[in-house]
Amino acid sequence: MAEREALLRIQDLSVTFPSGDGRVAILDRVSFEVGENEIVGLVGESGSGKTMTSLTVMGFLPPSGQVAGGQIWFRGKDLLRLTEEEMRRVRGREIAMIFQSIRSALNPLMRVGDQVARVYQLQRGLSRKEAYQEAVRVLNRMDIPDAERRARAYPHQLSRGMCQRVLVAMMVACQPELLIADEPTTGLDVTIQAQIFELMKDVQQATGASLLLITHDLGVVAETCQRVVVMYAGQVMETAPVEPLFAQPCHPYTQNLLRSILRVDKVVEIPEADVSLGEGMTYGLRGCRFALRCPVVLPRCWEEHLPREEVEPDHWVFCHNYG
Repeated sequence: MAEREALLRIQDLSVTFPSGDGRVAILDRVSFEVGENEIVGLVGESGSGKTMTSLTVMGFLPPSGQVAGGQIWFRGKDLLRLTEEEMRRVRGREIAMIFQSIRSALNPLMRVGDQVARVYQLQRGLSRKEAYQEAVRVLNRMDIPDAERRARAYPHQLSRGMCQRVLVAMMVACQPELLIADEPTTGLDVTIQAQIFELMKDVQQATGASLLLITHDLGVVAETCQRVVVMYAGQVMETAPVEPLFAQPCHPYTQNLLRSILRVDKVVEIPEADVSLGEGMTYGLRGCRFALRCPVVLPRCWEEHLPREEVEPDHWVFCHNYG
């Protein structure tokens, strides 16, 4: 990949799960990086492997999952080689994550102020009183009205948007170097979504942390991110700075993904796919998993591993048409 000061570098990561025919690669040689003080968007359809990639980084792979190859480098250490005890020291302090399910990420039996304060106690060693005072301060920074009163509320007494702000506050309390946000605005209305994304940008800029933003919303990527990684069926298709990728996408999948964006100034015609749902299950393919739907598929696309080609500085496409 391009030379940059990478905080997180994922190299040829493959993760398998059991299936009727043995094990199938849900992630297939995934490679990308997140630089220092950078916001990177990880985009793709549901089932493209975005969340599984983040869970593997955090060491939260389900019991049936198995890392079949690759490395995850963070600050010069391969996270895949760390023990569980060593990973516990990484989580929160160095890498923090916001999960999709907002309410289930909070303890329903604890007041939200106590939950944020607990992070300060564990991560910074503050006393209970000092931690609670810091919790109220950070909730106030998250633009939560009447933060002192809200700190005494339970999660079910707050709106989803407020709960998301509490989760961002907990992430800030950890002071991590890398923030991972997995669809952080799921279920929120568009106005609140915009506020949460703006809040996360402000937090990232204020702390100097890097942000890996997992989303299917290309509009959010265009507004928020500096670089973007496009995934399909467990493979990386393309990665580039945001402006070049939106202006001149190279991979056929990225081109079609951008064409699918609804526009108010014209009607977009979506051509019929000539494959059935069953034929679309591409995880067993040895080559490019977009081959079944690709309009420019080549014979070698079915069997050969994807090449990684740099079409312009820091713009990489994983496609045999560029090999």
